[in-house]
Amino acid sequence: MKDDILSKAAVLQRDGETYALMAGPIGGVLDIPTARRIAQTAKKYGAQTLKLTGAQRLALIGIKEEDIDAAYEDLGIKPVQGSELCRQYIKVCPGNTFCSRGQRDTITFAGKVAENFYPFPKIQAKVKIGIAGCFNSCVEPAIKDIGIIGLPKGWILMAGGAGGKDPTLGEVLARNLGDDEVLDILDKLLKYYRGASQRHQTRNMRLGVIMQKEGKDRLMRVCGLE
Repeated sequence: MKDDILSKAAVLQRDGETYALMAGPIGGVLDIPTARRIAQTAKKYGAQTLKLTGAQRLALIGIKEEDIDAAYEDLGIKPVQGSELCRQYIKVCPGNTFCSRGQRDTITFAGKVAENFYPFPKIQAKVKIGIAGCFNSCVEPAIKDIGIIGLPKGWILMAGGAGGKDPTLGEVLARNLGDDEVLDILDKLLKYYRGASQRHQTRNMRLGVIMQKEGKDRLMRVCGLE
């Protein structure tokens, strides 16, 4: 019986034969040449449909197993482990690039986060990051493992949120942060999450659950936010 091909971020579909490939940039923002290339690839390999996912990716649905490698080559991207089944993603609103309410450049900043950290290696639990450009919080940063909200004075950094069957609101770790300050804290936070997700007592647990068990103060110390 076939299954997801995790090494190629290919998700088995309901028909038990074909796969969905994720071909979306950060924030779901596509320029015209990229959109054209995706459409041409989908047509060439007989994709049944294109779908915008909840994680702002564009999925090519209905790709045959033998065409996966060739499809990625034509798309001009490499499969990213962690993208399967929304295990890892960075979800971002348009920010002040497009939105009249946006107060910071979320798209450029999301690119910095992705360049520095994505995919998040060796973290055994899900890692979902939401980056919003104002308090409207359209990408729901408060229910992400890591939530970032942009305001005129800087970024608000939150941690420990989650959706699912036991929704949890993230806790604010710091306010009025510059880009480099957030990136420095994220480096420490993700290393903490990676270690905790591998320990016997907290293995595979989401960040919010780990914070409940070990305490927010421990995370604050690790991140240098005491």
